[in-house]
Amino acid sequence: MFSVTSESHPTNRPQPYQMCKAKRFGVKSYQLLSTLFLLSALTSACGKSEPSAGASGPPPTVVKLETLQTNTLQDSTEFVGTLEAEQTVNLKPQADGRIEQILVKPGTLVKKGQQIFVLSPDQTVPQYNSAQATVNANIAARGTAVQQLQVAQSQLKSAQAQYDLAEITDKRNQFLAKQGAYSQAQADQAASDLKVKRDAVKTAQEQVKSAQASINQSEANIRQAQAQAAAAEVNVNYKRVLAPISGAVGNITLKVGDYVTTGQTLTTINQNNFFDLQIPIPLNHSGELRQGLAVQLLDPTTKKQLGSGNIYFVSSQADPNAQSILTRARFPNVGNSLRDSQYVEARVIWNTKPGVLVPTEAVTPIGGQNFVFVAQERTVKGKSQMVAHQVPVKLGSIQGQDYQIESGLKPGDKVVVSGVIRLREGSPITPQASNTPSSPQS
Repeated sequence: MFSVTSESHPTNRPQPYQMCKAKRFGVKSYQLLSTLFLLSALTSACGKSEPSAGASGPPPTVVKLETLQTNTLQDSTEFVGTLEAEQTVNLKPQADGRIEQILVKPGTLVKKGQQIFVLSPDQTVPQYNSAQATVNANIAARGTAVQQLQVAQSQLKSAQAQYDLAEITDKRNQFLAKQGAYSQAQADQAASDLKVKRDAVKTAQEQVKSAQASINQSEANIRQAQAQAAAAEVNVNYKRVLAPISGAVGNITLKVGDYVTTGQTLTTINQNNFFDLQIPIPLNHSGELRQGLAVQLLDPTTKKQLGSGNIYFVSSQADPNAQSILTRARFPNVGNSLRDSQYVEARVIWNTKPGVLVPTEAVTPIGGQNFVFVAQERTVKGKSQMVAHQVPVKLGSIQGQDYQIESGLKPGDKVVVSGVIRLREGSPITPQASNTPSSPQS
């Protein structure tokens, strides 16, 4: 049985080589099927994503637009310098003394003649009071002398009248005595009475002269006493430190009780209605330089305009070392915003013309060429779409925070001024709403 069985199925039993080959064929088939399945899945996924991307596209970039207007372009040059107050005075006492009162605070606006400090009087006030009393005494003495003069003049007038009557009487008696109508004794009596009246007139005249001399002396005494009082008053005034000009009081570091000496600076007074600035102009601008040129004052850090003025002085000589011409410009202190010794930047405007200004942040340099994105309306698949169009521009000088545009743009163009770095030619954009913050530039 055994032998029959073994011989009846010789071809059905696999040989060792055949079994190994079958096993290898099964592994390769499995790997191939797995690879084909994976490729099919990836191909299916890619095929589905491509149409979706092409259908939606990137969303529009929110940007800020600025419509260009016609502006005034300036041909200018900037200089730096320090402002000087129109007039500055160092306030100094004319006498030594201790500060008794300080009547103002730093920064106070004062008028000429206004009292600023009061020093201790020492002996000056008593001396002045004594001199003034002497003046008053001499004025009273002159009044007495005037009264005496009036009495003497009245007495002289009466004596003169009596003398005139006695003279008439004497002439008459002398005539009658010669005619025998009067005795010689009566004539001698009339002559004697005339002599008495003549002496009375002379006495009255002397009294008038004496009274007049008293008046003259009193007036001389008054003048002398007034001079002494004036000198004493000067010393008193030296104790009252007054403002010699109108202006703003500077810093005060002294305090009541401090002792100050003649010539010591107590504070300053700046007449700050106007400020001057010295500007050395290079000789290459001498052909453009003239009085009346407009000058703008700028903050050196923020470039904010602080004020405006004009050149009022141009030197007739050039500085041989610096090869420049000294000029002076004056600026009104509008709003009291300017300060003495303030460091500023001055922009001298040589000429002006109409043109276009573009914010500096709107300009993009690419390969040596400057570009600006301008908003344009285009039709995409039947729909109107605002896109960014890249325009090459030729830049002029910087004016404030803007570039002067020499060519490439015109008034009315809508320029993109935010998000510029994320844009490309034809990028869809949408204007920023007034209450929507602009996208950060990166």
